[in-house]
Amino acid sequence: MNPNESLLFKKWLREQFIRLVNVQRCTLGQSSLTGAGVREVDLVVTTWGGNVLHVHLIDEPIKPNRVRKLIETATESGIPVLFLLDAALLPMQGERIQGEAWYVPFQALVNDRAYAYRADPAAPRIMPVQFKPISRQEYQTAYGAPIAITQLRHFRATVKHSALKGFWLLVDLESEAATNTPPIRNTDYSGYQYTGPRFDYAGMPHWERPAHQKPPESVPPVKTRLDISYEMLGVERSASREEVKAAFRRLAFEVHPDVSELPKEEAELRFKRLSEAYEVIKAAQKWT
Repeated sequence: MNPNESLLFKKWLREQFIRLVNVQRCTLGQSSLTGAGVREVDLVVTTWGGNVLHVHLIDEPIKPNRVRKLIETATESGIPVLFLLDAALLPMQGERIQGEAWYVPFQALVNDRAYAYRADPAAPRIMPVQFKPISRQEYQTAYGAPIAITQLRHFRATVKHSALKGFWLLVDLESEAATNTPPIRNTDYSGYQYTGPRFDYAGMPHWERPAHQKPPESVPPVKTRLDISYEMLGVERSASREEVKAAFRRLAFEVHPDVSELPKEEAELRFKRLSEAYEVIKAAQKWT
């Protein structure tokens, strides 16, 4: 990818993230690969609740053991991670692939789909992509419609794919599984049994789980606007009126356009969101 296009895409993605109601700030990182096999983060997102999220733009093939190291290191530090794959490295819509390519394990991280991106300056976008097993050693590629980024959801989930197996902190861009857009659909693979030599699984492969099974209990429910408002102010829902008011005043002073070190436009946006969150809480609690 052209370095300029890569930088423009990162800036575009940063703008998408900082518009989210629960995001306090988003900074650009570095994308070099170290000799130790640990990839530096491309974007660092901080939420109003104090959570730090790492976003990696995968713009070259990467081995599963390096991906696992990234996830393992981040989880040990309490940091959820999100991976976006350069669509230029992936098969085209409907294309079939033989064997398990380097990008297939990524779909084990987020509800049986990976995220692909196109850094076209005229129309940057992110799409869900799925690699559906259609035989023992063959997959078919299916892309969904571009995703409108309306939230960053972080959670802890069990990943059963042998290459990335573990209990990890992860991030997704969709509010719930029901946001699937055709042709990305959960497929019933209950009748599909793979016994070939190319995979080393202790049990049933990730994609063989019947689609009617309940989602992992570790995935939390979607947050309401009130939940996000409390998170932005950094207080519990049981906080008193005085505690909420004090939290609002403290944060408002930090982001007010007249005193904040942030660019004026960004400071105004953050102050507006903070004020809206405070009003949401007051209305819910019927505080006048």
